[in-house]
Amino acid sequence: MTNDFQNILLIALIAVLAPLASRIPGLTNVPVVAIELAMGVLVGPSVAGLVASDGIIDFLSRLGLAFLFFRAGFEFRLKSVGADALRLGLIAWSASLGLAAVAVTLLYLIGFITAPVLIAIALSTTAFGILLPVLRQTNAVGEDLKRYVLGAAAVGEIGPLLLLSVALAKDHRLDQVLITLLFVALSVGCIFLVARFRSEQTSSLILRRLADDEILPVRASLVLLLGFVYLANRFGIEIVIGAYAAGLAVAMLVHGTEAEVLEERLTMIGSGFFVPVFFIASGAELDLSTLVSSPGSMARLAVFCLLFLCIRAIPLHLYGKALDKRDMPAFALLTSVTLSLVVAIAYLGVRKGQLSTENASALVGAAVLTVTVFPALAQSICAAKLESRPPGAVETFVMRCADWGLKRYEAVFGPVRRS
Repeated sequence: MTNDFQNILLIALIAVLAPLASRIPGLTNVPVVAIELAMGVLVGPSVAGLVASDGIIDFLSRLGLAFLFFRAGFEFRLKSVGADALRLGLIAWSASLGLAAVAVTLLYLIGFITAPVLIAIALSTTAFGILLPVLRQTNAVGEDLKRYVLGAAAVGEIGPLLLLSVALAKDHRLDQVLITLLFVALSVGCIFLVARFRSEQTSSLILRRLADDEILPVRASLVLLLGFVYLANRFGIEIVIGAYAAGLAVAMLVHGTEAEVLEERLTMIGSGFFVPVFFIASGAELDLSTLVSSPGSMARLAVFCLLFLCIRAIPLHLYGKALDKRDMPAFALLTSVTLSLVVAIAYLGVRKGQLSTENASALVGAAVLTVTVFPALAQSICAAKLESRPPGAVETFVMRCADWGLKRYEAVFGPVRRS
């Protein structure tokens, strides 16, 4: 019991220090979750050995994982993204997933990686929740580019999440896969039902009924979250599916109404404690010594980081009519930003014995690089476009990948009209 309180105290201390560290010059563009992961590694068994992710910390970490995807579902806004951005995002993500599948199959055949399915899903993810504040804080990225980035990010979060639920089905039995798909279908049906019958009057009625007590709406939302998570767990499905569905359901009821203040309260609960516990505990589980001391692990980190970018850069021709050509490199870099879902895939894959700790550490390490490096590079490229500066090395590299992909595409399907 004493060790549990010590672990919780250290995690709470890191949760306070991480936002303060993000204000240090040189770290201002680094997301707080990346700092939390790094600090978790430092206090974990592979370095200082002060925090062990077991017992009550493991339970709180899983609860934090549920809150993370509940918040992700809550933040999704279809109207602000637009149907055209989502349509292109779906096509581009499908192409990226296919490229990731080909790449990991080749790596698996030469014995470079294990668990190719989970790694392919991880490589196709995009961090919608991390990109939102990044795009809000910059004026260099144009509004059209922001919208198409968010469309691609939304699909890059929901698509892998659905695939993950099937990939982690118990023993990969057909009946469990069908149960997973049925649960997802029922969740989507409930969400669309809520959206269809939702109205300002309905939301106002709910708000009035619950407004006598500021705490009651929060408790009602938590009951919905835990209810979806419980049902998912009972069906043998990963809790992140239930949590995401609960977030979407609550969002459908309150977005665009006075009840939207509920989002801030729920975010304070999740981001105030439970979500940091997940990232810090996940960092503590990373085997840093193996990652930095093994040439194979370092090679995996470099390959994964390169694949995160390349599988987004090659299908860029799909946006030829929607975006300016100079926006393409920034688009590829921003849609390559990922972390939350990669950490979840690594966490769940290792727990289920499907993913080795070596591959998991390299995947998370590469994802951390995408959130610390790629947004800054994208903003620099957009600023160069505004100032009419010549393209840099990164922009040239991304465009060459895109041109290579376009030539392969045109060789098979014919020429594509460019804007």
